[in-house]
Amino acid sequence: MKCQILICLVVLWMTVVNAKPVKKRGLLGDTVGHAVNTITRLLFHGRGTFFDPEREGGSQGACGPFADENSQIVAMNADQYGDMSRKSHWCGKRVKICYEKKCTVATVTDACPGCDHGCLDLTPAVWGQLESDTRKGIIPISWGEYMGEDSDEEDETT
Repeated sequence: MKCQILICLVVLWMTVVNAKPVKKRGLLGDTVGHAVNTITRLLFHGRGTFFDPEREGGSQGACGPFADENSQIVAMNADQYGDMSRKSHWCGKRVKICYEKKCTVATVTDACPGCDHGCLDLTPAVWGQLESDTRKGIIPISWGEYMGEDSDEEDETT
């Protein structure tokens, strides 16, 4: 019995001593690390809707830049945007937005006063990269800040 306990303690000690962060474990660790990074970056869930900046709210967004229906931008929901009378810390940040098996990257340049927490208002250009049917009007999305780490997203869509 003492021998079994001793063996268990030695195995446990070896496991702890040899433990490495997921990113440093080789090929499988790299894959797992990439998946963990992707999941943790897509922290928010909500609804994606679409808008034409020139016709809904004005072509100049809450963050300052001008935009139109072809712009690769989104409007952030009021709750996460913050004080609507000032530029948000989200202004100019890129976000990765996913719907079903499609993802795209866009820049936050506006605010959406009517959008709930977690929701984004997408230009038709961004919407079209996630869903071709504009009649849907609303799609469930996951999104988070994009840090430019995924090499397969250089063309803005996956």
